[in-house]
Amino acid sequence: MKITGSLLYGVEFGGEVHYDFALRLPTVADNIAAVEETEGPASGLRIEVYMYSRALESLGTIPREAITYELLSEQLMPEDLDILGAHVAEVKKKRLRRRNDSAPSGSPSSPSAESESPSPPSET
Repeated sequence: MKITGSLLYGVEFGGEVHYDFALRLPTVADNIAAVEETEGPASGLRIEVYMYSRALESLGTIPREAITYELLSEQLMPEDLDILGAHVAEVKKKRLRRRNDSAPSGSPSSPSAESESPSPPSET
């Protein structure tokens, strides 16, 4: 699923400021790579920027291979990082499985019947 939008302040590259982006949803593979590739303490912010460097499909006319952690960490404003995060959160909400308002036909119909169902095992 591709996310598109525009940054407020953009990223400077090649003497030009680039604003428009296309981003895919970051994956667990992006998170793992971020943890493995970051040098030094892997703060949540460093991991997030690294993940976006992998998930950004385009940023203006910057060549894809030039969209790196180093470029984003040095050029991206905090407000623009927030924009990327907000776009990802919005798409995640749309992708989230919706619960049905009506109970499935095999579900108990009374509250007492629900309480009789076995509970999941506890973790020890």
